[in-house]
Amino acid sequence: MAPPITNEIASLSPAAMKPAAMGAWTARYAKLVAVVLAYGATVHVGNIFGLTGTPWLSTPLLWRCMDIALLIFNITAAIALWRGWSWSVWFVFGGIMLLQFVPYTLLRSHFILKPEDAQTLNGLLGTEAILLAVFLVLLWMKK
Repeated sequence: MAPPITNEIASLSPAAMKPAAMGAWTARYAKLVAVVLAYGATVHVGNIFGLTGTPWLSTPLLWRCMDIALLIFNITAAIALWRGWSWSVWFVFGGIMLLQFVPYTLLRSHFILKPEDAQTLNGLLGTEAILLAVFLVLLWMKK
């Protein structure tokens, strides 16, 4: 016999997934970050379709794998942040750390084919660090 349905299922509703600690300013900032991530997803789609200058199949395999992984991450994170789901903030922090900071620092030489690629990576990592720092400050201040 199946166990009776409990309130655990009700806790999966979108209303229950709203973070209690996310204040008005943090919620607005989460939507801004969602827009930035959606833009990032369009960049990866452009890369995949060869619209950004380099044919996708002529790029290194690692780049192509990262394009796919970051496209999936950006879409998922953007939707989750926009909806205000409680796990979305930590998903963004973990995803940016694992999918950008780790590969772009530990595997840096694999992502630099031209001298200007190093500046691009530095700018990307700097931007991501600022986005996460602002998120941390807003969460800490409970704004």
